[in-house]
Amino acid sequence: MAFKIAQKASYKVSVKVQTPNDNNGFDTSEFKAEFRRVGMQELDQLRELSQREVMEKVLVGFADLLDADNKELDFNELNLKALLDIPQAQLALTEAFWGSIFKAKEKN
Repeated sequence: MAFKIAQKASYKVSVKVQTPNDNNGFDTSEFKAEFRRVGMQELDQLRELSQREVMEKVLVGFADLLDADNKELDFNELNLKALLDIPQAQLALTEAFWGSIFKAKEKN
């Protein structure tokens, strides 16, 4: 497949969040995050910020994220703040974003 210089302004990735459970283990859940594409100059600037600040700048949407009543949440400032206040979610988002920029070499 040929590489296109012109790309969409954002892209979606799956985010897997592991949260502690009552059985001395972890539950894994998943949602979709939509990140804004950034160039190399902005990436250098993002490296200087906290991971929360990075997410506030690059996360532009999400899907399959539910509230306590199993209703899908809209992407807005209030829900973004609530999501980023969960340490495991912020870590998973951070790993998904940087992993989407610098894809690790996969083992066979």
